[in-house]
Amino acid sequence: MIQKLLFGGEEIPAENSQQGSAGSLQINVGMLTLAREAKGYTQKDLAKQIGCNQSRLSRIEAGELMPQESDVQGFVEVLGQKRDFFFQQCATMPASVSFYRKTQSLPLKVFRQCNAHMNIMRLEIEQKVAGTNLQKRELPYLPPRENGGAPAVAKMVRQKWGIKKGAVQNLTQLVESTGCVIVDYPFPTTKLDGLCIRAPEKPPIIFLNKELPKSRRRLSLAHELGHLVMHNEPHERVEDEAWEFAGEFLMPAAEINQRFGDLDLDKLGQLKKEWGISMQALLYRARKMERIGESYYRFLWMQIGKCGYRVNEPFEDAIPDEKPTPIEERLKPPD
Repeated sequence: MIQKLLFGGEEIPAENSQQGSAGSLQINVGMLTLAREAKGYTQKDLAKQIGCNQSRLSRIEAGELMPQESDVQGFVEVLGQKRDFFFQQCATMPASVSFYRKTQSLPLKVFRQCNAHMNIMRLEIEQKVAGTNLQKRELPYLPPRENGGAPAVAKMVRQKWGIKKGAVQNLTQLVESTGCVIVDYPFPTTKLDGLCIRAPEKPPIIFLNKELPKSRRRLSLAHELGHLVMHNEPHERVEDEAWEFAGEFLMPAAEINQRFGDLDLDKLGQLKKEWGISMQALLYRARKMERIGESYYRFLWMQIGKCGYRVNEPFEDAIPDEKPTPIEERLKPPD
């Protein structure tokens, strides 16, 4: 059910909107549902707030009943959106369940609320950038199955973008150069690191949890970049492939392999400062590359836990703070 809602859900076209009772504009019931879910309201909740019968509200959202002017006024007052919001002839985009983190532990209501929040901000961003071109660098589409797997795709992207050996410098700026918009967003749960969403013929948008530590943020951003580069359709390995892409893109095996020798917490800390990646992600990468055995891998995880590093890792201050560029600044004409 969650996958059908968030990955297979349909867009809400303008044809599903309705003729308003107070004029010639059409109310878009998709915008009504979006505003309701962004507030975290069920249909029952909203119906109670505006003094409406739930079955009547259900028919309005289904496009079976034309709302009255009093209904529209109630939507504006209760849902906190301007009147024009409900008359936008836009489409909502389903967010992919595969692009979320830890999805199994999150309730459906949280998914819906996040999806609605992201769509509302997406529409605002698309309106601001309409008619402009933010892209300076190609964002390729390279399906892993046709290009030797996710690690090979990561190597190809590094080569296409002329990234030198070593750590990727200013990943945020690099991703923005493809025309992508990056947003530090206050997700309603810490169990979501990020999500990417892309409407046809529109700039892709990556939402990152604003509470992420800088080292974890870089990995999550590379993960979302992997989705944009590799995935148009869902399949069972999309998440694994995105993590494989992120690992190779930020920590190329050919370069970091020998650095994993004599690995301990001190060495992980030094590698974190060098590569801008969390100690935990580096440890996982070392294990995936079979540079350490399973027993020693578990031992180091225990040490990380005992030191309290699972929540608060050291050396975060050694990593540059890569803040997204405000849209207004990106839209300024060059000097």
